Amino acid sequence: MVRVRLRACQRFSSTLGNARRSSIKCPVRRPENLSTMPGPDMRSISATWLVLALPLAVAGLVTLLVRREHRDARARTRLRAGELFQLLSGRLAGRVRGGELRRAASDTGPEPVWDAIEAITATLRVRERLELARSLAKSRHLARERRVLRSDEPAARRELAARRLGFLPSVRSRRALRRALVRGPETLRFAVARALARHRDLKALRWLLEHPGTLARRPMAALSGLLRGFGPGARAMLITALERKRCDTRLECACIEALGVGRCRSARGSITDRLLSPHLELRVTAARALGRLGMGEAIPALIVALSDDSWPVRAIASQALGRLSATPAIEALVPCVSDRSWWVRHHAAYALAAIGGEGHDALCQLAARADDRYAREMAREALDYVERSERA
Repeated sequence: MVRVRLRACQRFSSTLGNARRSSIKCPVRRPENLSTMPGPDMRSISATWLVLALPLAVAGLVTLLVRREHRDARARTRLRAGELFQLLSGRLAGRVRGGELRRAASDTGPEPVWDAIEAITATLRVRERLELARSLAKSRHLARERRVLRSDEPAARRELAARRLGFLPSVRSRRALRRALVRGPETLRFAVARALARHRDLKALRWLLEHPGTLARRPMAALSGLLRGFGPGARAMLITALERKRCDTRLECACIEALGVGRCRSARGSITDRLLSPHLELRVTAARALGRLGMGEAIPALIVALSDDSWPVRAIASQALGRLSATPAIEALVPCVSDRSWWVRHHAAYALAAIGGEGHDALCQLAARADDRYAREMAREALDYVERSERA
C-alpha cells in the first residue's frame, strides 16, 4: 500500500511540473523583417497641423486688419480736426459763417471737435473765446458735456467734461460748472475751479475764498496757479481776503504767492503784515513775494526779517533783498554770511553779489579778513560767480 501511494504521488507531481513548464513557455512570434512594421500616418499629422494653424492664422489676420482700421481712423480724426481748426480760424477772421461752422461740428464726432477747440483756444484772447462760444452755443457737443458733468459717471470723465467746458465761456456752461463746484468731490472741484478761472468767474472765486476747506488737499503751487488763472480782476478780491483774514494758512499762502507773481504792488501792506505771523510758511511766502514785487518800500521789513528765529525766513529774506538790489541792506547782510545755516550764508553772499558796487567790496573784505572760515569760502564762491558772469 505504501508503494502504491508513493507511485501515485510521483505521477501527480510529474504531471503538475509538466503543466507548469508548458504554461511558462509561451511562444513569442517576432517579425522576420522590421521594415514591415506599421509607421506614423503623415497625412493625419499634416491634417492635424492644418487644423491647429488655421485658427491662429485667421486670428492674426483679423488683428492686423483691426489695427490698420484703428490707424486709419486716427488719421481721419487728425485730418478732420485740422479741417475744423481751419473753420474755427475762418470764423474768427470773418471768412466762415456761424451756420457753416455749426453744421461742420454737428457732422463730426466729439473727439475731433474738442481737439480743434483746445488747439485754437490756447492762442485766443478772452474776447475771441467769447465770440467763438457764441458761435457754438447751441452745439450738441457742449450740451453733451454739460449732461456728463451733472451725471453720476466716473469722476475722471466729469473732470474731462469740466475741462472742455472751460474752453468756451458761456452762461449755460458757467451755471453747470458752478453747480458741480458745490457738489464735489474735491478732485472734480479743482477741475471745475480751473474751468471757471478760464471764464474769469469772480463769483466762483468768492465762493472758494469763503469755503477754504473746499480744496484742502491741493498743493499750494496748484492753488496759487488756480488763483492766478482768474486774471488781474481777481487781485482786489485776494487782497480783501488777506485783510479780513478769512482764509486758512494754505489759502493765504496761495493768495500771497499769486499776488507776488502778479506783482500786485497794492498788496504790499497785507503781505508785509504776514512777516509777523506765527506761521512759518506764511512768513517765508511773504518774504518771497516782497522780493518779487520790486518795491524799495519793502526793504526795511525784509531787513527786520533777517533776524528771524527760523533760518528759512532769513534765507528767503536775503534772497529777496538781493532781488531788490537793496544797497541799504548791505550792513545787515554781511553778518548773515556767517550764519549757522548754509542756505542763509549762500543767499546772503549772492545777494551782496547781486547788489554790486558796495556789495562786492563787502564780499572782498569777507573773503580776506573774516574770522569764520565758512564765511570766507562763501564770499569767494560768490565773487567767482560774479567773475564768471562778467566773462560770459
